[in-house]
Amino acid sequence: MDLENGIKDIVIVGAGPAGVACAWRLAQLGYEPVLLEKETFPRDKVCGDALSGKVVALLRKLGGDAILTDLLQQPFAHPVEYLDFFSGKGVRVRLRFPPRLGYPQGFLAPRYWFDQWLVRHLPTSVRLITGFTVQRLQREADVWIVHGSEGRSIKARFVVGADGTTSRVAPIVHAYHRIPRPIVYPSVRGYIKGEPIEGLQLHFKKPYLPGYLWKFPLSDKRLNVGMALPTDSLRRANLSLRKHAAEVFPEATALGGHGIPVALQSRPLAAPGCALVGDAAALADPLTGEGIGNALLSGIRLAEALARVPITEWAISDWNALYARPLYQELSQQFRLMRFLHKLARSAWRLEMTIAAFSLLPIATKPLLRWYGAKD
Repeated sequence: MDLENGIKDIVIVGAGPAGVACAWRLAQLGYEPVLLEKETFPRDKVCGDALSGKVVALLRKLGGDAILTDLLQQPFAHPVEYLDFFSGKGVRVRLRFPPRLGYPQGFLAPRYWFDQWLVRHLPTSVRLITGFTVQRLQREADVWIVHGSEGRSIKARFVVGADGTTSRVAPIVHAYHRIPRPIVYPSVRGYIKGEPIEGLQLHFKKPYLPGYLWKFPLSDKRLNVGMALPTDSLRRANLSLRKHAAEVFPEATALGGHGIPVALQSRPLAAPGCALVGDAAALADPLTGEGIGNALLSGIRLAEALARVPITEWAISDWNALYARPLYQELSQQFRLMRFLHKLARSAWRLEMTIAAFSLLPIATKPLLRWYGAKD
């Protein structure tokens, strides 16, 4: 059963930040994308819930001052001004991101509410369909048939995979280029009641290296807490991550696991007639796991790339040249710094020395602030 009559120009699978940003920017550019989401809103996503300065800047690009003003008024949004890195010995490096243009440059916003808030602001030309679980994609000539549950289907000239680490679109790209799946770091998140802390805290210490433990303050006198680390570190430490999280945070509720697809290397992000954004494209920061900023950016950049090419040429265009390579170039300084620090973090003593050096030379944190997206 065709869910929509005819062939749609663009179908986006996944209505998280990456999919919403792509749909939003396409609508601004004159398209009428269809946005598919397997859940109904509000729905939870296991996440650290932190919105970086890059997220704030990109939201402003999409919705102007009005959307940031609206975000400030939401009871779930908690502005934050600090990001603290702690070493195993307790040495702290503080990044301060002051308000800019009248708005905070960082927020905590639980995904349960944030994602619903985002879709409420979508332009009216975006067709949002919830409760659509994509089961498989079929290619016929230059048209995709997106098959869902209960025999439903939808046809499209171009499909965007914004469906995270379990993407149905990503295997098509991987198979086309004969590349393995990206590296995914296991992580666990929970919520605890606790005294408010000044800002975001990332703790880099054994046995998590080169991963980390986090504590983030929410607006309702709770903390978002969790940990993430590479699979090989888990094996070396002989850890069950969920069991360990329950021991470290015995009072935690809503413990949930998820995977962080880290950007340890540049990868093809497209195949004929389809492309990946956000976590499906494995764009999360390899040092901190932050992914919402690059999710929004990738969605916006793919939309802009599509708008530069006539629809009749979408099926034959090289989207890795038009979208993926320029995106990686734009992110090159950030990834170069974070990959270096991530590699360094595999050694506890080197990490201690680095954090100690940063703590003695605050000016050296400027590159980290630029990575976070904060501006003076």
